[in-house]
Amino acid sequence: MPGSDRCRAAVGVSRCRRLLGVRPGRGRSGVCDNGPAMTALAATLWDFDGTLADTEPLWVAAEYDLVGSLGHEWSDEHAEQLVGNSLLDSGAYILNVIGRNDLDPAWVVDELLQRVVAQFRTGEVPWRPGALDLLESLNEAGVPCALVSASYRVLLDAALERLPRGGFQASVAGDEVANGKPHPEPYELACRKLGVAARDCVVFEDSPTGARSGNTAGAAVVAIENLVHIPPAPRRVHVRSMTELDAKEVARLLEEINAES
Repeated sequence: MPGSDRCRAAVGVSRCRRLLGVRPGRGRSGVCDNGPAMTALAATLWDFDGTLADTEPLWVAAEYDLVGSLGHEWSDEHAEQLVGNSLLDSGAYILNVIGRNDLDPAWVVDELLQRVVAQFRTGEVPWRPGALDLLESLNEAGVPCALVSASYRVLLDAALERLPRGGFQASVAGDEVANGKPHPEPYELACRKLGVAARDCVVFEDSPTGARSGNTAGAAVVAIENLVHIPPAPRRVHVRSMTELDAKEVARLLEEINAES
C-alpha cells in the first residue's frame, strides 16, 4: 500500500483482528460469512470529499487563503454552501460573493485544486473513521467499488495513490462529466463503468447534493453526515459512522431498502 503509513497500519490492524477472531462493529464477516443477501449487492459507489477522506477542512482552508489573497473576506457560512457542489459551481459562488465577475470560475477551481492537492500529497491523509476497514471488507467480499467525486482527476489520482492498490475498480471525477452532482450523471457513469444496475448498488455520501445524485440515479444511499445535514428520502438510510458497516451489513441494508421500494 504505497504512500501512507496510516493506511498500512489501519489495514494491518484489521487483518490482525480477523486472525485473532475479533469482529469489531456489527460482525465484520468479510467474504467468509456471505449469505444470500450479498449476491444482491452489485457494487458500492463512494463519494470522496467528506465521505472517504475528511478533505472538507482542506477545501475550506484553501478558500480562505484564496479569497484573502484577492483582498476579500470569507466565512464558514459561505464555505458550508459549497459542500457537495461541483467545483465550477463553487468557483462561481465564490466570485459572486466577493464581487469579482472579472475572473473565471475555472481559474478559481485551478487555484483551489493546487492548494488542496499540495496539502493532500504532503500531509497525513485524513481518512474518515471506518472507511479503510469497510473498503477492505468489500474488496474481500468481491464487491466492486467505484470512487465518484465532484473533485477533479488530479485530486482523485492523488487520493488513489494513497489507497490500497486495487481498492477501487473504477473512478469518476468532476471534470469527466457534463453535469455534476446533484445531477445523476456521475453515479450513472460509474455504474456503466462497472457494468452494474444502479438499483443493485449502494452509494456512500456525506452531502445532500451527493445523496440526491445517488438516489436520482436509482441507487440506495447510505448517508454518513459530516459537516451538513442530509434530509431523509426514499431509498436512503442514515448511519452515524462507517465503523458501523461491513460488506455483510451493507448488503443487508440494500436488501431492506429494495424490499421497501
